[in-house]
Amino acid sequence: MVSLEAVRASNAKLKNLPSGLVALFVGGTSGIAESTLKQFYRHAVKPRIYITGRNQAAADRILSELKAIKTDGEASFIKQDLSLLKNVDRVCDEIKARETKLNVLFMTPGTMTLKGRDETSEGLDRKMTTNYYARIRFIYNMLPLLQASAPELSRVVSVLSPGEETASLNFEDLDLKQNFSLRNALTYCVTMTDFAFEELAKANPTVSFVHGFPGGVKTGFFKESSTLVRAGSTMMMDTIMKPWMTSLEESGERHLFAATSRKFVSRDGEEHGVGFEKGESGRGSDGELGSGAYLIGSTGEWKGNEKALKELRSQGPGGKIWKHTMKTFESVENREDGGE
Repeated sequence: MVSLEAVRASNAKLKNLPSGLVALFVGGTSGIAESTLKQFYRHAVKPRIYITGRNQAAADRILSELKAIKTDGEASFIKQDLSLLKNVDRVCDEIKARETKLNVLFMTPGTMTLKGRDETSEGLDRKMTTNYYARIRFIYNMLPLLQASAPELSRVVSVLSPGEETASLNFEDLDLKQNFSLRNALTYCVTMTDFAFEELAKANPTVSFVHGFPGGVKTGFFKESSTLVRAGSTMMMDTIMKPWMTSLEESGERHLFAATSRKFVSRDGEEHGVGFEKGESGRGSDGELGSGAYLIGSTGEWKGNEKALKELRSQGPGGKIWKHTMKTFESVENREDGGE
């Protein structure tokens, strides 16, 4: 566990990094991403941030609030539905036309629904797209800019649910076209994220990859759900879960730590980020210190289903998952209608 005091001390050192850090917050118009981007904007020197999502009204409010935090930063909103990979590409193309580096890629997009498989025009389930495929597509597209930001800071954070891994992956049905359930959709996305991040860390040793579990945080995640689901979730958080809930402000502070601390150093061992000293790197998802790919809980501790991960490793999951992901991207690109 990393104390909140240590988190704040580390975040305060962000001002020591070069000015003009660039960050992209995916799904950044509410909740954890909004809170984190405000912390980043507050602590970085002359930051440039991009926010992408669907809610223009929320984005306008956030941009106005950022101006009140400081006047020498820059913030832009790119409106897109991120359940389609073609829209992910459009966001990335716009940023790549404007920037030569990207220091932080922070991702929280999701869809809360009790519906079953809900295929988009690209042939992918909407929930699995926002939880996995779109996130990996953002990384894949932005790798040149992430690599260009080293050695000052080069970090990817995906907030989902490490600890929910499954050892029962069907490598012939990773997109769950045959065996879909809401539970499978979550556990497959979590497990694929873990091993995709390990593959990415090996191939990109100057970039570090963090898969984080947010813990109990009262966000706007349920706002698109039915009235009954929204009411039930609100009651649960306000009563049963209240003693274990984390404030949005603290969550933002802790996620900024995940996005900037040296504790989650890149695989090359360089001193990317702030705060922790050399030799204090965290335990990677594969159990090795400073591996470049990390699974963390809400207070910075290692978090994962060790039994499931151990069972899977003997099957060479990383290569299979990465091959499936690239094949999926190719299939979407080659669709006759292109998702249009």
